Amino acid sequence: MSRSPLAATSARPGRRAPAALLATAVTTFGLLAGASPAHADSVVQIAGPAGPVPANTGYTVTLDVPNTNPNSRANSTYLKIALSGAAATVTSATTSSNFWSCDFTAGSSGECWHLANLVAPVSITLTVVPTAGGTVTTGVDAFNDALQPVGKDSLSTRVQAPAPVVTGLAPGHGPLAGGSTVVLTGTNLTGASAVNFGAAAATSFTVDSDTQITATAPAGSTAGAVDVTVTTPGGTAAAAKYTYDTPAPVVTGLAPDHGPLTGGNAVVLTGTNLTGTSAVNFGAAAATSFTVDSDTQITATAPAGSTAGAVDVTVTTPGGTAAAAKYTYEEGSYVFSKTADPASGSTVKTGDKVTYTVTVAQKGTGEVKGATVTDDLSKVLDDAAYNDDVKATSGTAEVKDGKLTWTGDLPQGGSATVTYSVTVNGNGDKQLDSAVTTPDTKRGTCDTEKACATDHTATVASTPSPTPTSTATSTPTPTPIPTATPTDAGQTPGIPAPSASTTAPAAPGPSASPAPVAPVAAQASGALASTGSTALTTTAVSGALLILGGLSVAFSRRRRRLG
Repeated sequence: MSRSPLAATSARPGRRAPAALLATAVTTFGLLAGASPAHADSVVQIAGPAGPVPANTGYTVTLDVPNTNPNSRANSTYLKIALSGAAATVTSATTSSNFWSCDFTAGSSGECWHLANLVAPVSITLTVVPTAGGTVTTGVDAFNDALQPVGKDSLSTRVQAPAPVVTGLAPGHGPLAGGSTVVLTGTNLTGASAVNFGAAAATSFTVDSDTQITATAPAGSTAGAVDVTVTTPGGTAAAAKYTYDTPAPVVTGLAPDHGPLTGGNAVVLTGTNLTGTSAVNFGAAAATSFTVDSDTQITATAPAGSTAGAVDVTVTTPGGTAAAAKYTYEEGSYVFSKTADPASGSTVKTGDKVTYTVTVAQKGTGEVKGATVTDDLSKVLDDAAYNDDVKATSGTAEVKDGKLTWTGDLPQGGSATVTYSVTVNGNGDKQLDSAVTTPDTKRGTCDTEKACATDHTATVASTPSPTPTSTATSTPTPTPIPTATPTDAGQTPGIPAPSASTTAPAAPGPSASPAPVAPVAAQASGALASTGSTALTTTAVSGALLILGGLSVAFSRRRRRLG
């Protein structure tokens, strides 16, 4: 027994063209009808599996040509074989007789014949490899040496289509919303009836070839990897992975969207795709803390800001970083005012004390660091003296070089009070004017509902009569001698008359201090008033009394002469 090659074999000796043989048989012998016996199918018999057989796996088909009919024209010396239906190829053919040869260079069809065109039994074995699912029909037609058909047979084999295999996806990931175009590569993709991404069918797909499908990814239910499968008549593909990306978070609102520079307030962020948040930032600073309330809400504690103004608030999740929303850090402001006691606008006199009160209060949402106010006292201290008594409820206050300066921090809702006073001396322009201001005009302003300036008018107080002060060694002031009033024409005018009540003072003892004598009140008309002259000494008083005594004697003598 010899194996016949699939390559074309040279024509067997004496082989004639089938057409010539057929013409000769018809015209000369008239045997065409008798050449196909009633049981022509027994001339050639085909055997093989009915299936199913797997695609791309060879199976064997046997052609049996017994050639035992006594009528030689009823036997076969030539066979034509053809495969139809699902794609398949004859990959090999062997014969049981060295006198038979086969040629299947066409792949799906071929022929076998007796090399001497003689009747001889033979068994031919074919290897058929199907390449697609379906049914492969192997048909054989037998001819005698005159190329007259003498019989035929066929075999139908069901082929299981090859299972598809997906070996690649491009791209291998996409948005959770779907819609991206994905190219699937693999094998055995022909006849695909379904493409699935996880449990969801592709929005659409096209079988470009047996090795490629172009599909549109559907929306995913959750982020993460899913199996991509392809279903064909051969089955469902082994899975390839496609990853649905976690969608990027989006922050659409902040409440409140502003707060103090010191931070600490609770801020509610609203948006979408917030689940899985790993970070919340206010500008470059991380939130002090945050809680993911739901996929659409986060509650965060704002950190302290570095400077006042708007910053981006971002949320980071596995899907990326949120588009920014704005949060404004507000730096606190403050207002100040000033009052006086006595009240501003009143008149004060020399020796009066004027007390000033300056109040500084925080305003707005943020605390204030380093608030500053000043009060220029130059137009006060020209008429008054500072009492060196400045006090402040918080912060630092001082009066230096004629100016009050207070500096301090103001918590939200906080305030500071500064008090200081002056004593009026009336040395200047008789006006005490001053106003509180601040060099920090960005944050500090005068309280428009109150006053920030005060003014007073100064007057000089009346001088009280001095009260004499006694000394241990001073001499008592004598009672002034009243001017004498002439009683007759002979009295010498301008000579003081002696008073009956006037007596010479006793000389002071060695250790006694003389009691001071109060000034004598102004006398009636004709009396000498106190002039404030220096008091007479004891010797002078004694001399005056001696003179008055002499005059008295003289007057007495004159009266006697006149009498």
